[in-house]
Amino acid sequence: MALFVDSIPSEPSDLSQYESSIFQTAAAEGIDLATKGTVAATELNLEIQRFLLRVAAASNISINQVVVTDALRRWHILRTLSLTYLDAYHQQLNERYKHKLDAYLVLCESAADLLFQLGVGITYSPIHRPDRPFLGQVVGVHEASAWFAKVSWISIHGAESEASPLASIGTEPGSSLTVARPAPPVNALAWNVYVGSSEDTLARQNPAPLMLSEQWLLPDEGLRSGMAPPNGQNPDASLRRTTTFLRG
Repeated sequence: MALFVDSIPSEPSDLSQYESSIFQTAAAEGIDLATKGTVAATELNLEIQRFLLRVAAASNISINQVVVTDALRRWHILRTLSLTYLDAYHQQLNERYKHKLDAYLVLCESAADLLFQLGVGITYSPIHRPDRPFLGQVVGVHEASAWFAKVSWISIHGAESEASPLASIGTEPGSSLTVARPAPPVNALAWNVYVGSSEDTLARQNPAPLMLSEQWLLPDEGLRSGMAPPNGQNPDASLRRTTTFLRG
């Protein structure tokens, strides 16, 4: 699971699970759903910080340790839909939009209440998502190709981060792909590289974690099969309104 501060908890495509006409509405009213998702994440960030100040101030748990659980993602989706229909209604004063807005405001409040009942997911040793890796090419034996890659960090505690945003490159005939890591956080010990000929075929290419001083080079025999890019850390605990419940 991703850290809340590393990326937006849901994508515009997730909204259609709750509102099948959301893309048509957004197009008709000139609403940017990605922007609404960013605003919704900012609002949730503030509300979660207020919650942490109330229930976890003594333990110094911060927003940087919050993990995106299913309950948190659902809250973000419904907040994004609420903001979208608020904007649409203010533009048109359309009663249909007003009914949608009222319904999603109720669902959003219920989603927030459910999250705080189930608990906000917390990790005690967060490792942040990397920036995009740097892709290049050197003289080699491979044909011209398009390559896609993501990387992840391995923390000093052995946890693996969410994979980075996707990077891509087109290489020339008689070359080999190289992947270099971005700048690491202070608690990163090593890194993994995931490469494929498309985003859907990404697989881990290093049998063992790479040291921070290493760069990855596509071997002469080509890509190996491996695990898909990770989604991030699982929570170590669930923080509710009054009590922290350990998992496992």
